[in-house]
Amino acid sequence: MSYQHPMILFVGSSEKGTELLNAVEPLGWWVYQPETANDALGMYVGFLPDVIMMDAGAAPEIAEEVYFHLTSVEAEPIIVIGGHSAWSDRVSFHLPADARISEIIGCVAEVTEADWQPETSQ
Repeated sequence: MSYQHPMILFVGSSEKGTELLNAVEPLGWWVYQPETANDALGMYVGFLPDVIMMDAGAAPEIAEEVYFHLTSVEAEPIIVIGGHSAWSDRVSFHLPADARISEIIGCVAEVTEADWQPETSQ
């Protein structure tokens, strides 16, 4: 793992991915934002990210397909934002659809053991 500078594979809406990128870029973290399931799988193999994050509410079909393939190679950890409550039993972490960006970053920091201190204003 890239403990100080985690690499995140983000599957979901480009808006949420860009929001996450803008929030973590100053920390030196990376966010890869594939547009398709095939792109996500290729990026996983090519970059070996520290964490896979899927916005299941924004891209349910892609999230299901990516999940199916990545779990076949035992990829972990996987964080899912939103989506059906059944995700809670299937992934490492499940965040609510309305999770704030600070909660998302905090979850990634916890999973990757990255140094990150939340700002009190978030």
